[in-house]
Amino acid sequence: MPFTIDINPVIAAFGGLAIRWYSLTLLAAAAVAILVFNHEARRRALDERATSDGIWWVAIAAVVGGRLLYELQNDLPMLGANPFHLFMVWEGGLSFYGGLIAALVAIVVLTRLRGLPLWPILDAAAPAAAIGQAVGHVGCLITGDSYGLPTTLPWAVIYRNPTAMAPQGIPLQPTQAYEAIALGLLFAGLWLGRERLGRLGDGAVAGSYLLAVAATRFALFFLRDEPPVFFGLKTAQLIGLGLAIAGLAILANLIRRHLAASASTPKEMALP
Repeated sequence: MPFTIDINPVIAAFGGLAIRWYSLTLLAAAAVAILVFNHEARRRALDERATSDGIWWVAIAAVVGGRLLYELQNDLPMLGANPFHLFMVWEGGLSFYGGLIAALVAIVVLTRLRGLPLWPILDAAAPAAAIGQAVGHVGCLITGDSYGLPTTLPWAVIYRNPTAMAPQGIPLQPTQAYEAIALGLLFAGLWLGRERLGRLGDGAVAGSYLLAVAATRFALFFLRDEPPVFFGLKTAQLIGLGLAIAGLAILANLIRRHLAASASTPKEMALP
């Protein structure tokens, strides 16, 4: 039978200050991602001081970018009437790809300004992003953000709390749970395979992340309650196609270079 979610998105309120599940999971996601990134940055012998300082700029860019694209897609009239609404992250509503693209831009800018190696940092950030995004989708499940289409599946979710972002009393695809599980598996794959991928060269982990996350979300968005915008595809699917092409290009270039290097390496002469 369907699962009922009757959790109030607001945990507690003190006067005008409200503590929300969405905010807590966002903080938890950031904390987990930072721990994973710092661990991987140390393993790769990256400049820990420079990368630690930059983490906060990347995190802020991800939140602002995620919120901006969400507002442009869903609450443009509200944004026009009240520009401050852009910063009301605690109410829920972040675009996955808006945050990802803004974070990528921030990393590129920071590495150029501080003279840091781009691809090793992106490789360290990829598994951190995957696990952080997995945790963040738990908050989406609780608050009803990013909900799926109506379904008759026995594991559907039904929202009963009137303050949830999802429609009330309708069995829905738990797309937030699907994505959290998929991103958790992606993190495990990248984490366990990062050394093997690293043999292809810097950028292999990042390229694999882009390709896998784009493919996962492309498939899952057929279950999301959003209107198509072009040839039956939704906005996130179109963005995902671009990121998938970028990931494929990175991996194809690394594989080509790896094969060329292997072919040019002289074979050892057999002993008589």
